[in-house]
Amino acid sequence: MLPTISPASPDELLPALQMIFGGRAGSNRIEPYRAALTNGDRDPQGLFVARDDAGQLCGAMLAQPLQGALGVVWPPRAPSAEIEDALVLAATDWLRAQGVKVCQVFATAEELPDLAPLVRHGFQRITELIFLRRQLSPEEVLPEPIHPIIFVPESPPFSPEFRNALLATHERSLDCPELNGERTAEELLAGFSDWTTGNEWFLAVDRDVVLGVVLFASGTEPDVLELSYLGVVPLFRQCGYGGELLDFAIAAATLSRVNGLVVTVDARNEPGLRLYCKRGFVETARNEVFLAHWPTSVASEP
Repeated sequence: MLPTISPASPDELLPALQMIFGGRAGSNRIEPYRAALTNGDRDPQGLFVARDDAGQLCGAMLAQPLQGALGVVWPPRAPSAEIEDALVLAATDWLRAQGVKVCQVFATAEELPDLAPLVRHGFQRITELIFLRRQLSPEEVLPEPIHPIIFVPESPPFSPEFRNALLATHERSLDCPELNGERTAEELLAGFSDWTTGNEWFLAVDRDVVLGVVLFASGTEPDVLELSYLGVVPLFRQCGYGGELLDFAIAAATLSRVNGLVVTVDARNEPGLRLYCKRGFVETARNEVFLAHWPTSVASEP
């Protein structure tokens, strides 16, 4: 007989998270996620647990909807494939009901065996993400810009120029283009509209000509800033503007008095990787990326 699957009760949050993360190198995520699920930063309805006939926990899985019809899951932890499958079905049905069209899961090479239950339910490997970091120093002499580029601060809901530029930078993108296909333009934009403290948006303009966008987010470590997105519109790629936008990002991060700037790059994006390495970024980690596509979410079905 299959166990009962439902969202975790408040007193089950900690043991469920310990079940999900406790046996992995990510065990330091237990307390931050418990706090996020408690204070409303994360939806506690996405923490699913399995209970046996005696009401004891025998499995757990975490799923979260993100802005822009995206979602993210962590693989289930349970003693049998049947319980794993039941957790995956409950979590993915719930995500689809929230309007999620593309769901992501990330894993280190050591964690790949944990993804078997998700692969059984349609998740496929897409690529590898490379994590890069650049140390910053206020004494560093940064290069002078070649072009008179102005970086115009933006904020949601964004100007028409910024919206058009951000969408244009996704055309023929080499960074996880599989994330974009099923989502509408408004959903793509919503994925970059989080008002979280530390997020910043800039439109790059050269003499009234829009070149691209630069976006920042708070880093996951103290004194670190994340370059969450850098994109050049197709017309001006391979013209040197990408390097100048990156130079601006490095300079802006340095002026903000953080110690490091981090970015993640699709391993297939060889031009981007060359650019970042040329500007002093070094690799710190890699994650495998698996996706599930649900073009018509339950929320959008008639």
